[in-house]
Amino acid sequence: MAPRTIQDTMMPEAKGLKYDECEMALFRAKLSYHATIDERLASQNSNLTSIAEAQAKILKGWEIQMQKGRDLTGKDEGRSANDVRAMAQFEWRYLALENAAVKGSGKG
Repeated sequence: MAPRTIQDTMMPEAKGLKYDECEMALFRAKLSYHATIDERLASQNSNLTSIAEAQAKILKGWEIQMQKGRDLTGKDEGRSANDVRAMAQFEWRYLALENAAVKGSGKG
């Protein structure tokens, strides 16, 4: 058996870790939002400001939907097809606005 390196001992082994695509999509959307919100609100472009405000509403609704799903099904159980569809709709709405903002600002 090969000896463990220092890096191997620093990182814990992932045992039973479940990847939740819905939560990761929400995390990426929040990360994107927080990275751009100040610039968009400070811009003179009213379209970017409106997009940022709409994205904030979408994220709030998305978080509420996620919490409802957690409360109803529990953390370890899978999501219902309706919950997955609702999450996909929130993701689609957010990404559509993000694409419009990027195209409209000339950064895309």
